[in-house]
Amino acid sequence: MRIAVMAIDFPLGKKNLPDERLDKLRGVFHSPKVTSVQINFEDQAHMLDCDGVLCDINTKLDLILKDLEIIEGRISSDAQNKDLFLRCKEALEKETLLNEVPFNEEEKKILLNLNLVTLKPITFQNKEILASFPEIMRDVYANCAMISFFTVNERELRAWSIKKGVSVFEAAGCIHSDLQRGFIKAEVVNYEDLISSGGLNQAKGKGLVKLEGKEYVVRDGDLIQVRFSV
Repeated sequence: MRIAVMAIDFPLGKKNLPDERLDKLRGVFHSPKVTSVQINFEDQAHMLDCDGVLCDINTKLDLILKDLEIIEGRISSDAQNKDLFLRCKEALEKETLLNEVPFNEEEKKILLNLNLVTLKPITFQNKEILASFPEIMRDVYANCAMISFFTVNERELRAWSIKKGVSVFEAAGCIHSDLQRGFIKAEVVNYEDLISSGGLNQAKGKGLVKLEGKEYVVRDGDLIQVRFSV
């Protein structure tokens, strides 16, 4: 996950996403290795290639004006999608970010080709009263509509990052293409149920570990074990 940093003093580079759930899970499973989700904070020069933007609240108007210039150019050159661009222009002129406008999937595809900054998830900070680094990172993650799920084996406890609303079949592909290719079922228990039960075996005893098919939508904090064929 890549985030462009603009107009605030935030250290660039790869940072582990703070997640206290990993500490508690390590206490349950005694894993020798723990791997966190990472966010790569990059210079604003890479903004168009990044998944989201972290910037000072005072730059909001600059971002809007930059997108407005692009949209106005398209209004005069793309008659087929003129109505869409006029909607964008109207929103931007009201200082509404394009990521707040309800576009359908086809409209999003058209707009994504234009490299519009305000179409990306944007996390605004007041650089005079900057929040703590962990808080900023959690805000960025949430604003990008990302959630975390966990896997564990005898070697490693690991957090994985996926978009909210993703199926367990897609999540299996994030872990390894072989798991997705040979997917049969997934054993799933949510973090809250696992911890409140006192462990995995206890959660199984209470019927809280479920066997789910491909269509199951992963919840934030799910611990997942994929059953697959080779």
